[in-house]
Amino acid sequence: MNRFIYKVPIDDVKYRKLNKDKSINAYFGVKYVGKCVKIFNDYYLSTIKITKEGWERYYGQNFGYQKLGYVMGKIQDKCYSYGLDDDEIKKYILHRVIGQTWNGMMNEEMVISELNRSFPKCTFNKTTFEMDHEYCIDWEMYYNKSLLLGIQIKPISYKYMSTPYQLRAKENHQLKNKMYSSQYAPYVYAFYKDGEIKEKEELINKINTILYTKT
Repeated sequence: MNRFIYKVPIDDVKYRKLNKDKSINAYFGVKYVGKCVKIFNDYYLSTIKITKEGWERYYGQNFGYQKLGYVMGKIQDKCYSYGLDDDEIKKYILHRVIGQTWNGMMNEEMVISELNRSFPKCTFNKTTFEMDHEYCIDWEMYYNKSLLLGIQIKPISYKYMSTPYQLRAKENHQLKNKMYSSQYAPYVYAFYKDGEIKEKEELINKINTILYTKT
């Protein structure tokens, strides 16, 4: 699959420092930049052809770029202290909102495309934002039009997150996953890094086991 990926538009060291600054991160919440995942999910499910231009336009129409001006005003002075100028600050904000959201979905598509090659007789459907929020399931896999399993897609770094906050978040995800399993179907986690599925053999074995027991 030919995937466009947004590249970090400023110095990478500065970018990482900005992302770790709590006073900056506070202005990238839903209140200020919208529910980016939901907005993208709605866009994804609304069109046959997914393009970066379409995504950028959809965000503007459904949230509005002018609102990001407020974010810039709030983080501007702090960004100056990291050595950024106004043009770089604008690029940073757009990448956090537009680029990271897009890149996350492209990683999901990469994983699903790779799984589809391993299971060509199965179909894969993106879940709605509401379904993902309720059960932490990104995609569903079908065989002969019957639901086979749910898939949660994460970077491999997720597996090793271990701070108290991260562990609480992971525990919450697992509780939602178990709700999905009790109400719909089994689930699996698919991990990725650098454009490929990690621990792929183990994942394929899990899916084959579910496929064997349910068909």
